Amino acid sequence: MLEKTFVMIKPDHVELSDRILDDLDRYAKRITSVRVDAVPREIIEDHYSCHKGKPFFGFMTDSFVGRPVVLAVYEGENIIRRFMDIIGPTDPSKAPPYTIRGKYSNDSLEIALSEKRPVRNVAHRSDSSPEFARESYVWRDYLDIDY
Repeated sequence: MLEKTFVMIKPDHVELSDRILDDLDRYAKRITSVRVDAVPREIIEDHYSCHKGKPFFGFMTDSFVGRPVVLAVYEGENIIRRFMDIIGPTDPSKAPPYTIRGKYSNDSLEIALSEKRPVRNVAHRSDSSPEFARESYVWRDYLDIDY
C-alpha cells in the first residue's frame, strides 16, 4: 500500500541531516524536506501531545524549543512499517548498527531518563497513517505538501 510518513531530524543531529536524509532516500521518495531554525514551544508540545502528563514531557519538549530541526515527508509502499525498521527502536542502545539510530547515536534511554534528559535518538517518524496525518497537520505551516 502506498503511504506517506513524517520524519523529523532532532536538534542534536541536525548537522547530520543531509547524510540521514540521503540514507532514507534509498528506501522511499522524499516529497519535501525543510529546516526549521527555531522550533516554537506550542508546535513541539502539540507534536508530542500524546506524552502530555508523563514525567519526561517537560524536559523532552524543552529540548526542542528555539532549536533547529529538519522535517521531511516520504512516500512509498508500506513506508511507515519500513521506516520503523530502517530508523530502528526508540532506544539507540538497542538499535542494530545498520539502522539510522544505531548508526548515528550511541545514547541509551535508560541513561537519558536517569539524567532527566531526552534520549538522543536521532529522528522521529510516524507510527501510523493517522499519526502521519496529525503530525503533518501540526507542522503544516512549514511543510509544502497537499492534504
